[in-house]
Amino acid sequence: MPAVVPANQSSPLEDALRSALAAGVALTEPVRRFMEATFGDASPAALQTLLDDESDAERDSLLDLLFFPDQTLQATIEPILERHPPTAAEVARLADRLKAEPAAVRFLFPGSDVSIGAALPIFGVDAFLNRLNLTWQPAAALEAVVTRVDARPLSPNSDSRDGRSRLRVWLRNAALRQTAVQVRFLCDFLTRLPLDDAAFVDQLHFSLVFLQEHEGAANLYTALADRKKFIFRHLMNARRAAARAARSNMETLIMTGVRTPHFDVGQGEQTLAMIDSIAMAVYGRTEPLEGVPREVDLGDPTEGLDPADLIRRLS
Repeated sequence: MPAVVPANQSSPLEDALRSALAAGVALTEPVRRFMEATFGDASPAALQTLLDDESDAERDSLLDLLFFPDQTLQATIEPILERHPPTAAEVARLADRLKAEPAAVRFLFPGSDVSIGAALPIFGVDAFLNRLNLTWQPAAALEAVVTRVDARPLSPNSDSRDGRSRLRVWLRNAALRQTAVQVRFLCDFLTRLPLDDAAFVDQLHFSLVFLQEHEGAANLYTALADRKKFIFRHLMNARRAAARAARSNMETLIMTGVRTPHFDVGQGEQTLAMIDSIAMAVYGRTEPLEGVPREVDLGDPTEGLDPADLIRRLS
């Protein structure tokens, strides 16, 4: 059991948070777009003016976006959370200390050496800490898998510790309730899907959102199959609409009351392929649907194809 930190002494987590904020937080693209849309300017000078003007009605919304924890900061503190998971009481104490002595922060502008100094506002401390999900920890079975898998492919530097920290951050951000069904799914997912596959991160993010949406599901395979059918129906409708549009002009379609569905066909096809990959890895099967795009390895045509093997691959 970790030693209790005296009330007048900072904890390793507080020190790491203050250090990460002071080192610099890069302005994300969503923040820059918000500034452009709301204030007409996303320059360092504009940010400094907004931070200094407490009377601006949109200032609080901007601060809320500015202090939304990014993955770099989260990966920095994750090793501490792994070694010393804080209790709710310790997080409350941390909040009190950050309100009593606001943390200094430096905002960085990508592509520039200009930075703007500010402080974590008192009113934003609780929201900032809540978004970090500091008290969430992986269930014992999931923790064992996260510790065991080779997470090097998840790190830009192929560093196993950094890769594991990134994986834990993604899991922490999902903050799943970790039902037995969810934990079993994630354990099989992380064990059976290759982490060095280019699609792995997208597959993980899809799965975490899916698990959030189906928190009470007792049969996740059925839920995946239903999602696949849902996307497939929209994909078919979009394809039929595209075929109609190719045969008729838009004016004719509007006059006859035909409404063109708004559906990203490319994204839909990718999601279907993702669901197939996940279902095959976790459950060893998937629901076949006629018309769903899929890749089939037919082997090397220069080596000659065995008819029986070709039929097996296409079946």
